[in-house]
Amino acid sequence: MLSKIKRLALASVLAVSLAGTAQAAQTPQQIDVYYVPLQFVFDGEQYAPPEDQKSFIYEGSTYVPLRFLSYSLNKAVKWDGDSYTVSVEEPKDTAKIEIQEHNLNTKVRGGKLREQFDASQLAPTQVTVYQEKVQYVFDGKQKEIGEDLPGLFVDNRLYVPLRFFSESVGRKIVWDPKSYSIAADTPPAEKPPVKKEEPKKEEPKPAPAAPGPVGGGGGGGGFGGGAPTITKSVEAILADFQSSYDSVKLQAMIGMLEISNLHTEYLAITDPVVQEEKKDYYKDEALKIVKKYDDMVDAALNELGSKLQQHGHDAATVTSVKAEKKAEYLNQKKSLLSQYGVDTKYWYMFGVTP
Repeated sequence: MLSKIKRLALASVLAVSLAGTAQAAQTPQQIDVYYVPLQFVFDGEQYAPPEDQKSFIYEGSTYVPLRFLSYSLNKAVKWDGDSYTVSVEEPKDTAKIEIQEHNLNTKVRGGKLREQFDASQLAPTQVTVYQEKVQYVFDGKQKEIGEDLPGLFVDNRLYVPLRFFSESVGRKIVWDPKSYSIAADTPPAEKPPVKKEEPKKEEPKPAPAAPGPVGGGGGGGGFGGGAPTITKSVEAILADFQSSYDSVKLQAMIGMLEISNLHTEYLAITDPVVQEEKKDYYKDEALKIVKKYDDMVDAALNELGSKLQQHGHDAATVTSVKAEKKAEYLNQKKSLLSQYGVDTKYWYMFGVTP
């Protein structure tokens, strides 16, 4: 099930890769580096780069894979092979999904951080590198890297000195030489300044209308609470809403990958007694993830409801439109599970029933 969900996630985004960039004019060089098993901790969670992207020490500086570190800090990476420019920036919707999937796959589950590392066991390894002249752009600003410690392409992947990356990305990245650990936290999003509302000027009240004849009945004079004025159609409101809603739904679909990872862990337990003991734990964890993404969808739908109300639509219309959009989300889940052959007995883990 994991591979099927992954194929869906990968089909939803554009791959960002630095592969194939080192076959330019520069001549390859043989250098000695010291590969080190660095520990990476971001926002309190441990991550590990793929086996073919190990960090290393070269001439006293720690080199890290640029893409891994950028994604771990929720930054997008773009490569322009014509100008040899790499850009690290805030991700757009499709990039957010790819980054989320990448971080799910590199997250270390159940790992224990070592407290001390014996550097005496390190030995030099000769590797082939390309020292290309690369332009670096971080959040729209060009950054210069020192000529004495340039970026290095190893197996078509770009590595940069940790200090350069830290200074360029504007994040405090802490290095612990005792345990050989790198840690960083994502700063809380800056809240936009609260705009003070100017006191509203009182509109002159219209003169009271002359009273109509008493009695008689009648039908719909100018008194009483008439229907509110509709200032924007449902179609127009939905047109503004759909793009952001689609983004939320995509994030929720990728969230199913988290559940798939949990399911894989559960099935990997070979002892049937232990598996039975862990069954409720994994079920609860899966349902927590479902709730997280369902809450995101519900929040978006509540915002939609508020917009409809603001533009004069009645409660029945608001309820109907929200229900239609919620069904759209649930049906998308079901369609996905059916398309990739997920056994219906596991559908409850994804918050839907067959």
